[in-house]
Parts: sequence; structure tokens; C-alpha cells
Amino acid sequence: MIRDQLEKLARLKEPEARSKLIRTLVGEYARSEDHDPTELERELFSKIVLSVFDQLDRAARYELVVRLAKTDRIISELADRLAEEDYDLSEPVIECSPMMSQAALMRIAKSGGNNKRLSVARRSDLGEEITDTLIARSSRNVVHALLDNLDAPFSVKGTLALLIFANTEVEVLSGIAKRAMKDEDFLETQMYVLETNCPLIPPPLEKALRSGDLSRLARAIDDLERDGDIELDGVFYSRHEASIQIANGELSFDAILRTLFEEERLDAAIWLISRKINLADDVVADTLKSDADGAIMRLMLQTGIHEKTYRDFLKARCEWLDRSTRTIPELVMRYKAELKKPKQSRAPQPALKSAAG
Repeated sequence: MIRDQLEKLARLKEPEARSKLIRTLVGEYARSEDHDPTELERELFSKIVLSVFDQLDRAARYELVVRLAKTDRIISELADRLAEEDYDLSEPVIECSPMMSQAALMRIAKSGGNNKRLSVARRSDLGEEITDTLIARSSRNVVHALLDNLDAPFSVKGTLALLIFANTEVEVLSGIAKRAMKDEDFLETQMYVLETNCPLIPPPLEKALRSGDLSRLARAIDDLERDGDIELDGVFYSRHEASIQIANGELSFDAILRTLFEEERLDAAIWLISRKINLADDVVADTLKSDADGAIMRLMLQTGIHEKTYRDFLKARCEWLDRSTRTIPELVMRYKAELKKPKQSRAPQPALKSAAG
């Protein structure tokens, strides 16, 4: 039966005949509910299809997607190949196939089009790394889809990025409030960040978290006019995306830190650095305000940031303290030289290291 047709398919040489036979075979393969294909048949079917895939016409590819996209009757290699097709063909595979590999999903998160990323954001099997990448690289409709997807996990660093967006974008603020109402783990993460006195939490969200009345915040945002900038609890928000770009399209500690420098959020940068190296906020703030270049460099070395991030930090610090930037090149050279030396013992890393490191 199926194996006989698979062997016949393997012997065919004409592309048109192959496409026709595959359409016929796919139909029978998908309809054979009384016969669950063996692992060997799955492998044989998928490998043969892959071997002739580039010769198949669109109708044959469409037949594959329609009948098999949502099943486990193909191997991951074929599901991943189908996901590379244009969006009209690949959408069901990307959004629903249980056989797509995490590596293929990550490739889409990193470099796929917005439509494909949106389909990934709706899946139920996402890991934090994929979610983080989607937050960093996608347009906001993908971020909103992630917030709506209760199966999508959010790391602490992903939450920090959401909070950066929420400081200027009321739609993201609303999405955070609504997600926290439905997802206990997500709410717990918000409370954890709140308890560390993170300055990134927008005042309306902080008020709602402390009072335990997130529904009131969600309703208030829903009732607001969205024609232009709006005011909520004395804070102005925009209906447009903020001009925040997470550096390099990833949520590393360096990337978030550089974003905070660009947004002139030194208070939040101090908070993030403090959590990274396990020092009190006031100790970090006093050090960064001082004239002790050596102490500042040692402190920043503990964070492990790249020399380019250190340069951006020095520029932001000069603006913050209204100081000259003329010594920055020399200080960056010293920092670069220290980075090349063998690592010495560092201060213990706090719980946030896994999130922002």
C-alpha cells in the first residue's frame, strides 16, 4: 500500500508525474485514519518528498500543507522545509505544526517576515529564548500576540523590554495589565520586578500592582481616546511605537543597557547594573557619580559588558553629569585592555543574571 506507492514515487523521473503522484499519495496518506503510519513510513515519505521538493508544482506543495501541516505524520525536516515557503503556503505549518523544530522557529524569529513571526507568536510550544527574540526584533503586533498567548513564556529580561515599551506605549501597558490578570506566573514576575524597586515600571502599572486592581487599569486604558498622545495618571503615552530599538535585535544585558542609555534612563541603568553585580543601588549610583575612573571601570568590568557598551555608558554618564567627553577614548582603551586579561574573581551574581545576562 503506502510503502508500495512510496517505492513507485522513488522510481519516477518526470516532474509532472511526481507532482501528480505526490498529490494522490498525500491524499491517501492523510486520509488513512485507520492506519497510523510507522516511523519508517513517516521517514520514507518525508525523505522522498524532500528529495523531489524543488520539482513539485505549487498544487502539490499546497496539498502537503493542507493535509499534513497540523499532523505528526511528517518529520521535522519536511515541516521546516515547508515553513520556508511563502506565507500563503507556510502559515498553517508555522502556526500549528507539532513537527517544526525549535531551531527553525528561532530562524523565523530572527530573520523571518513579520507575518511569519506573528504566526510563531501564536504557537503553544515557545521557549523563553524565542519569545525574547520576537520581542526584540518584531513589530508591536507580534508583541501583542505574545501577550495574548497564555502559553508564551516571558523571561525577566523580556519583561524589562516590555516595560521599556510600556513607558511610552499605552497599548503595551494595556497588554501587560491584561496578561497579568490571566497569568499568575506573569503577574508573579511583575511583582518580583516591582519589589526590587525597578524604575522602569510605569506609574499606572505600579499603582495597579500595589492595589491589586489591574482590571481598573485595563478598563481605564480601553476607555481612552486613541487619536493622539494620551495622559494616564499624569504620564503621557503615545499610540505609536516608541523609537526604542533593542540593540542587535536581542535581549542581552548589553542590549538592554544600551537601550536605557539611548533613552536617557540612567536611573533604570543603575538599577539594572546593581542587580547584575549584586550591589545596592546607592552604592552603584555614588560610584558612577564620582571622579574615580578606576573604581568605575572595575565596577563595570564586573558586569562583563562589551567595550562598545562601555563607551556608550561613558557618553551617557558625561551627559548625565554634564562633563567633558575628551577622556572617553583613553578610558575605553584601558577597559579594552582589562577585558583581555584573565578573569579575576567577581562579585556573586544575583537572581537577575539569568534574565539580563
